[in-house]
Amino acid sequence: MATISVLYPAGTNFKMDYYMSTHMPLVQQKWGSYGLKSWKVVQMPSEQPFCVMALLEFDSMASFQKAGAGPEREDVMNDIKNFSDKEPTILTGGMVGSS
Repeated sequence: MATISVLYPAGTNFKMDYYMSTHMPLVQQKWGSYGLKSWKVVQMPSEQPFCVMALLEFDSMASFQKAGAGPEREDVMNDIKNFSDKEPTILTGGMVGSS
């Protein structure tokens, strides 16, 4: 299992309604066939350095890398301008434990 954290910086002009109703379903549609198993969105408290965090769970890091290299990547990344005026920070990691 691989977890991808997509972090939008504090101070971003962020349109949460669009993100939840349009962007995240787009991510699921485009990357589901690449092994995207689930996603979660967290609204961060105002004192944090990030305002929004999305957690994407793929079945493997290789699956995420294929999604990121596939032609659908452009559709996902080009949609960012519709809900955010800043680019996200993307962190990747492999699952080593859970409860």
